[in-house]
Amino acid sequence: MLRLDVSHLKEKKNLLAFSAGVDSSALFFLLLQHNIPFDIALINYGTRANSDIEALHAQTLAKQYNLTCHTIKAPPFTTHFEQNARKFRYDFFEKLIERHHYDTLLTAHQLNDQLEWLLMRLTKGAGISELVGLEEVSKREHYTLVRPLLAYSKEELLAYLQDNNYPYFVDESNSDEKYERNLFRKQFSDPLMAEYKEGIKRSFDYLRQDKKQLKANFELIYAQKELRVIKLHT
Repeated sequence: MLRLDVSHLKEKKNLLAFSAGVDSSALFFLLLQHNIPFDIALINYGTRANSDIEALHAQTLAKQYNLTCHTIKAPPFTTHFEQNARKFRYDFFEKLIERHHYDTLLTAHQLNDQLEWLLMRLTKGAGISELVGLEEVSKREHYTLVRPLLAYSKEELLAYLQDNNYPYFVDESNSDEKYERNLFRKQFSDPLMAEYKEGIKRSFDYLRQDKKQLKANFELIYAQKELRVIKLHT
């Protein structure tokens, strides 16, 4: 049984970024299991045969559990799909947060995502703050971004769904290696996770502790692209 430390969300107005895939479906049912109030938001990119079916599934699921489901159809992105889709996604979430006064945005990033991020940053040159890019709690200007699943692997989330006979969809585009993240996932992070999951979990715990200690010496005042304005505590 998967357990989450989400008691701090019980008094918050929460919005779950939902895709109907394994990760967000697992988080959906775990939040219900832990009696956390939330609504869901789904972006229909219209790029796959199941896109409309998944959007309808999200609306049906929300109605079944008396939740609000926000959906939007994305425009076609002819270039830089990952970058443009991410911007569109977070613009949508942030407009919902402002309009409906949500306190938190919940995303279903998990342990495999952390490893993919680390490997991708490692190949481009990065320090510890960038290598551990996914934090469980991140403060934004008007809301808090929470990632409750970072301690669990994709395999564990899939087993949770299958053991409980919960519905989910598999995004076939996740195997398309023309996208950089998919390439890293298939060739590097998935094989490493299958063989060394427990050690990888411990390593991320150590890295987060090191990052926390490093950041205790300063406070980030402002960030834009490569510019950082910081206040030193020593």
